[in-house]
Amino acid sequence: MPKSKPGQPQGASEGWIRLTAPSGRGQLYVLRDFVSRHLAARDLYVWRPDGADEGAPLPVLYMQDGQNLFDARLVPFGAAWEADASLSRLIDAGQVAPTLIVGVACTRDRFAEYAPALLFDHLSDPARQAVLEAWPGAPKSAAYARMLVEEIKPLIDASFATRPGRESTFVAGSSMGAVAASELLARHPHVFAGAAMLSAHFSLLPVTETERLPEGFSSDVAEAVSLFAQRHMPRAGSHRLWLDRGTLSIDRFYPPAHAALVRALLALGYVEGVDLSVRTFAGASHDEGAWRERLDQALAFLLSPRT
Repeated sequence: MPKSKPGQPQGASEGWIRLTAPSGRGQLYVLRDFVSRHLAARDLYVWRPDGADEGAPLPVLYMQDGQNLFDARLVPFGAAWEADASLSRLIDAGQVAPTLIVGVACTRDRFAEYAPALLFDHLSDPARQAVLEAWPGAPKSAAYARMLVEEIKPLIDASFATRPGRESTFVAGSSMGAVAASELLARHPHVFAGAAMLSAHFSLLPVTETERLPEGFSSDVAEAVSLFAQRHMPRAGSHRLWLDRGTLSIDRFYPPAHAALVRALLALGYVEGVDLSVRTFAGASHDEGAWRERLDQALAFLLSPRT
């Protein structure tokens, strides 16, 4: 359970409520209405796996859209990632070490918080205007990153037994949460050792599967993604990246931007199968069920011991 140790911030272990993990594995906690100096209050979820000695420090995986990770009863559309079950399987198989999952819930300002300011800087004026007209408010990714790195991570490290170093700290997300994960890694490569980006929504616009992107928009965004990666993503050698997409629903819009990102990462020295995994899942859609089906693969690549 949340720990108390000398030197922790006063009250760091207070307020955590024990929940029942639907998988029946590990211990699940929630801290309601975590207050940030930078953004709106939100819930934080922490799952600690079985198989770790009490008090043993664990690596930490920070995941976006934390309310969708564990319990379908907490999700408005009734489907969860079941991240606790996924990671438990990998731990049982000896593929990864026991790892703490921190789920950072989103707010009503989800798009602005996840929208990548570093990427926006490289969009053409028409593309930037199209995104800002579709979504209210300018990107708040810098504030989101500060909240996670300066407030949430210190709280987690003070409240639970963790390995706080970069080599033991990871980030993941899906859709716009995957875009947020890429920006978190770009802004703080000294904090995070890797990122898993499932169905990364670099298309940025809130389109449906029956709509089309504006003329020229995909190529504009692909160029911006390439420049973002070239100028902001860490060079190869000490980080690990997973990037995937399906082929159905809005994932069908992703090939241009994803291909641009991969080319830029390869130019930075990343090697597919070593520190970069790029996957396409034929027949997979854009929803929690699809991400749940492949989460084992993403986490196995991201969290497996380095050889």
